[in-house]
Amino acid sequence: MSEKKIISIIIVNYNVRDFLMHALESIQRALKGIPAEIFVVDNASVDGSVEMLKNTFPEVTIIENKSNIGFAAANNLAIRKSCGEFIVLINPDTVVQEDTFSSLINFMNNYPDAGASTCKILNPDGSFSVDSRHSIPTPMTAFWKQIGLSKLFPKSKVFARYNLTYLDENEMNQVDAISGSFMFIRRTTYKDVGLLDEDYFMYCEDVDYCYRITQAGWKIYFVPDSSLIHYKGESTRKNNIDYAVNFNRSLYLFYKKHFHQKYFALVGWLILLAVFFRGVFIYIKNSVISNFSYILDILLINLVILLTFIVRFELKTGFSFHDFFNHYIIINLLATLIFSVAAFSLDLYKTYKYSLIKIFKTNFATFFILSALTFFMKQFGFSRMVVVISAFFSTIVMMTWRILVRRYWRGARSMLGRDILKRRTVLVGTDKKTENLIKKIKQYVQTGIDLVGLISLSKKEVGKKIKNVPVVTTLDKMKDYIRLEKVDQVIFSTHNITYEMIIKTMSKIGSSGVEYKIIPQNLEMIIGKASIERFADYQLLDIEYAIGKPFNRILKRSFDLIVSALILSVTLPLWVIPMLFHWKTKKTFPVWGEKSETVAIIQFGEFPLRGSLNKLLLIIYILRGRLSFVGAPFREVKDKYPLYFYKPGLYGLLQINENRLESNEEKERYELYYLKNQNIWLDLEIILKSLFQRSG
Repeated sequence: MSEKKIISIIIVNYNVRDFLMHALESIQRALKGIPAEIFVVDNASVDGSVEMLKNTFPEVTIIENKSNIGFAAANNLAIRKSCGEFIVLINPDTVVQEDTFSSLINFMNNYPDAGASTCKILNPDGSFSVDSRHSIPTPMTAFWKQIGLSKLFPKSKVFARYNLTYLDENEMNQVDAISGSFMFIRRTTYKDVGLLDEDYFMYCEDVDYCYRITQAGWKIYFVPDSSLIHYKGESTRKNNIDYAVNFNRSLYLFYKKHFHQKYFALVGWLILLAVFFRGVFIYIKNSVISNFSYILDILLINLVILLTFIVRFELKTGFSFHDFFNHYIIINLLATLIFSVAAFSLDLYKTYKYSLIKIFKTNFATFFILSALTFFMKQFGFSRMVVVISAFFSTIVMMTWRILVRRYWRGARSMLGRDILKRRTVLVGTDKKTENLIKKIKQYVQTGIDLVGLISLSKKEVGKKIKNVPVVTTLDKMKDYIRLEKVDQVIFSTHNITYEMIIKTMSKIGSSGVEYKIIPQNLEMIIGKASIERFADYQLLDIEYAIGKPFNRILKRSFDLIVSALILSVTLPLWVIPMLFHWKTKKTFPVWGEKSETVAIIQFGEFPLRGSLNKLLLIIYILRGRLSFVGAPFREVKDKYPLYFYKPGLYGLLQINENRLESNEEKERYELYYLKNQNIWLDLEIILKSLFQRSG
């Protein structure tokens, strides 16, 4: 005879394999000692979710659907097969504490009138999710929310009733409805109420079910004794059109089912119109957000051309408004069309929306073609100067907003779009597996992680170093450390800390701007902010290196030539005194591409030059092409020839990271990364980083 199950866990999955894996790991920890069964209903995922379940979680009962039948219908398939005393509906993009299920079992046993309950739900940034509990969306309640009064008056019992924001998030309360991302339901309640309404494909089925629970005489409770993290909407967030259509269709379906008979027909039509216009608004808003970079660039290029035309128009007498308008419209339409074709041909807005080199190439192609067209069309001879001026200023403004976004927006890795200016990160843990994790982080150059310290669970370890990374503070003092040291990111590893400690720490720190990430026990992926980063995704080796491409070589040499010439012309007086002294020490270094060729680096033996002034005297070798501003570290001839031959540089990727690199293998990996990814913007960022390091 099989053991009686106390809990039946039901998860509906749709193409979120990695989140599902992490959710199941946390669920299994929380079910320790509790007789339970786990169902995963897969709605025809194509990301290998089912294969992962069969290989990694053989104890899970899998229900495979041949198509996406929706959330309610998928849950019902598992509910019919379940036998637990309590039924738990939980999203695959969640992480539960170790005590989540046990605390709610105790609560439900102590409150026999509770038909359903939920725990405290946190957003990925540690803040409280207002969707944890809410009221039934009656027409008036929904109206206050739609017009924004619920946000303006979050403590009002009238205007803020939809999300119940006037209630304390840390107090237990009876509520009208709870989130479908986590519903803890008594089986006897299910027998009274029945299955979820399958007319709802997705959204509002939880509100409908909660309404039916309360109508049947049961109560629903919000119980903040335990918490979970919800990486919201991961299964559906990629398709904004479907979201707008399905959500508003479900909202109207709920009204029609429960409130249609209670209100005048006019109210019903107003609700329908409101739902329709909200759907249109959501669609437009999401479209604008998803295409914001493109829209902004088109507005900027048009604005620059317009302003240039106006200035040019004012300087030219006898030029009629009609001529101005015709010239502007045609040039403007041509520029917009050519820019759009060039941008999408270069994949600018799909993959490289913040790439400076891509926007430079796009503008270059746009105005090169446009200038060629105006050259062959005599009637636009007046517009040629407009094209030249517009080309310069539109490129500047488009690059400027990208630089500002990368510098000040947390979603961007660094000011110039690379990983050189990395995210300041602390890692929670100090054990042996933490050492392996540090090694993995250092192994992959592209992770964008600047590991500034480790957080210990014990005061005794503070001050020590693990793999050359200092243990800076303890978990209970991490909040102050984050604030003082301006930490950007906190990484928790679940092998050395419980989910309960992780979630409570996030809740304590709250929405402080820091980004939280969790690494499951397999150490092969990082989960955070509704995204998955896999260590295996960071590939460093490539057949073709960027530094060898003709375009990059010409641009790099041009930069060295122009900047070195400018510096020498400005600093010429500083050369007078050094030239009077005789230098007696010379060292030689290999030059990129030719093993037998070396470059003489002049060093002064008697004249006490230091730091930047010494480097200033090497500018002449950059002008001659024997050195570069950014390149390989200086290597003496007596050393073995390096594996990679490229010009030595005053600055370099290897040089600015030398303090954190311990082995030759790590140094080689950074050289490979530079060779593969070299471009003028990466060189500029390395120079800036080097100067900031010295000034700091």
